Amino acid sequence: MSMLGKRVTERITPSAITEMMILVKEHNAISLTAGEPSSDVYPVEMVRESAKKALADPDLLGYYPLSTGIVELREWIAEWMKKDGLLPKGFSGKNVILTNGSQDGLNLVSEAFVEPGDVVLVENPTYPEALLAFGKEGAKFVSVPVDKDGPIIEEMEKVLAKDKVKLFYTVVNFQNPSGCVTTDERKEQILELAERYSFLIIEDDPYRYLRYEGKHEGSYINLAEDEDAVLYLGSFSKIIAPGIRCGFMVIPSKITSHMSELALATKLSLSAFLQRTVYELLCSLDMETHLSNLKSTYMMRRNALDASLGENATPYGMTYDLPQGGFFIWARVPWMKDCYDFAKFAVLEEKVGVVPGAAFYPDALSADNSTLRLSFAKTPPEVAEEAGRRLGRALAKYKNLS
Repeated sequence: MSMLGKRVTERITPSAITEMMILVKEHNAISLTAGEPSSDVYPVEMVRESAKKALADPDLLGYYPLSTGIVELREWIAEWMKKDGLLPKGFSGKNVILTNGSQDGLNLVSEAFVEPGDVVLVENPTYPEALLAFGKEGAKFVSVPVDKDGPIIEEMEKVLAKDKVKLFYTVVNFQNPSGCVTTDERKEQILELAERYSFLIIEDDPYRYLRYEGKHEGSYINLAEDEDAVLYLGSFSKIIAPGIRCGFMVIPSKITSHMSELALATKLSLSAFLQRTVYELLCSLDMETHLSNLKSTYMMRRNALDASLGENATPYGMTYDLPQGGFFIWARVPWMKDCYDFAKFAVLEEKVGVVPGAAFYPDALSADNSTLRLSFAKTPPEVAEEAGRRLGRALAKYKNLS
């Protein structure tokens, strides 16, 4: 008899993204699968120098007494967010908890707020690893469709009229996978709904600083009049490097002690040495220049994939809205009936990997099996061009089989 609990046996499902990444590697295919930064833009030398500075204090290699993370970095984050207009003046480093990447933040939120049977409202489509985090705690999901400006208010009101929602999870900038950006107008309307229906907004914002065109929108946490209405998740994974595993949460003052105790119970202590390395890096980095270089690199890759898809894939029915930032093109091929089957076919037949779009929906009934997520972050322009050609050939072959 298995001794495993329901978290493992019933609530955790395999990751389609991971499965596709493994398949791509096995077949030495061009990958449009990974939603992660490219290693050629990591500030490697600066990380090395920052690590040397951090090692000047050998105590950082021991247990750090605060489960919330080193004070200097938490204060830096609060000031950075305030300068960018993301955080109200009343917040400080005391409201910041450092995490092992934003997924750790999602897990802390799930463990702190979700009881079995609680209803979590998510965007449709949404980030599947968030579904895993909430789902393992026994959450039930309801969803709201999005357009280019974020969640559709009328559809959200329909859901809220029927279900008692505890949390609303949203990726606000260049949403994974759709690329949509929630406008401030929509945020104001959703904050009104949060007040009326008493639910907490979980604002996940890993892609904000990867905007290639247009102007930034604000944040829920800054627009909210009630500081208890929003919990913000951020990360350095997309703008420095994911391997440093440094994310953060900004939380209401009322729950800082509870979240600190939860962090202690779940991980005892994060790596103060890595946190200090990040802090030293941020203090010496010209952030504006660094972000400008990132944006230039990723925009060229996006544009190269866009041009190649236009030439090679759109003739076979592929459509998409070009995102103004982030890592993803969210594509649709109306005649495609099974995106999982096509994704495997594309790897085996043409050695190009994409992620089936149906993996990003909270339930099979609402899933759109004609969708694909294409990540351009790790593909230099010449590779992106070849990826588009291979994808076009795969679509042509697959359509003939249909």
